[in-house]
Amino acid sequence: MKKIENLIFLIVLIVLCSCKHKEEYQYKSTMVKKDSLLLIKDTAIYGESSEGTEAKLFKKLYSCDSIMNIETFGEMGNSKYIFRFNKKILYVRHITNHYQEPIYMNSTPKIIKKDTVILNNSNRNKFTALFYEYKSYFIKSKNKKDKNFLNQKWYGTYLFTMNEDSDDWRDLHDISITINKDSLIYSAKGFQLYQLYNLSVVEKNDTLRLTFEKDLNNTNSWALKKTKNFGIITFNNGCYKWVCPYIDISFNNGKNSTYILKKE
Repeated sequence: MKKIENLIFLIVLIVLCSCKHKEEYQYKSTMVKKDSLLLIKDTAIYGESSEGTEAKLFKKLYSCDSIMNIETFGEMGNSKYIFRFNKKILYVRHITNHYQEPIYMNSTPKIIKKDTVILNNSNRNKFTALFYEYKSYFIKSKNKKDKNFLNQKWYGTYLFTMNEDSDDWRDLHDISITINKDSLIYSAKGFQLYQLYNLSVVEKNDTLRLTFEKDLNNTNSWALKKTKNFGIITFNNGCYKWVCPYIDISFNNGKNSTYILKKE
């Protein structure tokens, strides 16, 4: 009789434990589901940076909020924006990782510095502008008319080499401007040098006026703190000439020069 009672007690205990485990599992599952995200769309963008940009749009399953993740990879670091939004922007976090060395030297470089910026009143306008720029990756505006970025005569790559006559190869800097139908990209490469910027441009007749707009490679150039003026490119008598205050400060000891560009 006692054996039967012990057996019944053991069975009841097992059932109770099983029920409790089931309740805990259901509770944990519910917690996970409440934070679950449904991937709506993902895309890759090239030309924004040397290593490309990944853009992903998510929908929260148990709320009306959406999440947009934008991660840009560069030679010397990566940058990630996280936007949470509904009818308006609710939250933004910008994380920038700075590498110890370029990824072409080490595919898994050590992160020596990490910067984090969160949405606040002082940066709201900046983040709002970025939000709508990145949102356009996923949503095409019905009111936006197709038009060329610039006159097609400017399309191509323009380049020259700084200090081309130097006996020290470390002084050489290959500088180029690449223009296509929707962007203008500045690039500078050399010994311990890799810069990649998106520039804004104003076209007037046979001139282009250039201004820094966005660092695509997280290089944090000291010269950008002094000037964002990338000068004027002029086409005259079959020759492309570039007057550029930024290059003067960065690579020419502040001396004003006119650089002759070769178009490819």
